[in-house]
Amino acid sequence: MKRLLILVALVLLTACSAPEVSDLAVENPTLTIPPFETAILATPTTLPTAQPTLSIAVFESPATDDISLEAITSFEQMPGNRATNQPAADFTARLLGGGTFVLSKERGKYWLVLPTSFGCGECTYSLYLLSQVQAQDPASLNILVLDIYQPDLPEYWQSYADAINQPNYFWAVLDTPTFMEDYDIYGLGTFLVIDPDGRLVFQSDSPPPTEYIAHLFTLAQSEGTK
Repeated sequence: MKRLLILVALVLLTACSAPEVSDLAVENPTLTIPPFETAILATPTTLPTAQPTLSIAVFESPATDDISLEAITSFEQMPGNRATNQPAADFTARLLGGGTFVLSKERGKYWLVLPTSFGCGECTYSLYLLSQVQAQDPASLNILVLDIYQPDLPEYWQSYADAINQPNYFWAVLDTPTFMEDYDIYGLGTFLVIDPDGRLVFQSDSPPPTEYIAHLFTLAQSEGTK
């Protein structure tokens, strides 16, 4: 019985003094412990396209107040214009009511293109101001309200079209994914004017004041009668 008790004590003493696994790894550099690996099965998920979160730029008035719009006789003289009469990049869009707008097929007329987004309050106000100006001279410029958020449906704009009710307004949703890059647009509220030869003659990064917008119509009308 005494021998049995001594044997049990030796076993317990040996177990208590046994080194930890981490100690073995330190003392014996040839011993490596493989990392525990867990297999993770990933399920591909298609994320929805995010709606553009573009800012609304504010038109910066010229440093001088002595500018007379009556003295401006060409688009390139307009304050805030950064277009250089370069050829306007072609694009397509889905029209309200059906059909497709293709810029290259709309030569022979002036187009004022307004990149916007459905639900943009500032853009809606700009459209209202523009419609007031256009009502005075509806024939010189055609207005293309261009929704840049491609998943939208053209029908979203029906209530706006009914409220503004201008014959020279066209409502469409963009189909060309490179449009923003092609026109170097980084904010909503951009104004683009494309002449009958397909050249970009005016580009403002923000909505101009109403008197500037009215002068765009005047320039288009005078150029069209030359």
